[in-house]
Amino acid sequence: MIREIKEADLDAIAAIEAAVFARPLTRDDLVSLYRKPAFRGFLLAPDGGPPASYALFLTAGGAADLVSTATAARAQRRGYAMRLLRESLCRLAVDEVTLEVAVDNVPALALYAGLGFDEVGRRPDYYQRPAGRVDALILRSRPAPQGSA
Repeated sequence: MIREIKEADLDAIAAIEAAVFARPLTRDDLVSLYRKPAFRGFLLAPDGGPPASYALFLTAGGAADLVSTATAARAQRRGYAMRLLRESLCRLAVDEVTLEVAVDNVPALALYAGLGFDEVGRRPDYYQRPAGRVDALILRSRPAPQGSA
């Protein structure tokens, strides 16, 4: 089941963030984001259970930025992220979605390519890694309008 995020979901999202990212959004960060008028967030909870995957966006006009998305380790490799992001892009009903991703995040790059995102820019040495810094790619998608094929 895919649904909009509620404030009660933020603890579970914070736990996934902490498990997946080296520099996760904290619960306080998530609350601040959630309370912004531009916030839209979606989660996938299989069989109505705990969140398995989520996507957090900030919207303005006909555009959105994907702030964070992740899938819990227990739920990875099941197609949840692809399903969630496809549905999220439809529900957002925007002309353009942008995001940034580390050049070494191969699974995410494959996911975004499968969703039609293209590289539009690069931030050199943006992410810190134990072995050094890596670039961030800026990706953009222009989702098809609802009702078009």
